[in-house]
Amino acid sequence: ATALITNSDHLAHVVYAVAAGRGVRIPGDLSVVGHDDLPTSALLAPPLTTLAVDRRAIGVTAAGLLIDALAGRPPATRDVSLPTTLLVRGSTAPPPR
Repeated sequence: ATALITNSDHLAHVVYAVAAGRGVRIPGDLSVVGHDDLPTSALLAPPLTTLAVDRRAIGVTAAGLLIDALAGRPPATRDVSLPTTLLVRGSTAPPPR
């Protein structure tokens, strides 16, 4: 594998630690992408490429769905899509040759 996409920045931080322990260079040998945009992700060496999410929008949407459910109202839709932003930083590169 030349790239790893994690479901959280926390897990990506663990990938960094394991990679360092095994001599795997990020992004030279392995590209890593996280999800959440934790404040510490920009401080990693190299800074982590991550998918930023609007936590407030998630909370507002979840609360609305919960209120509707508690009131016995069906959800307006089965699928909810919230905006995200890909923050490309130093943890990704083309695959090694």
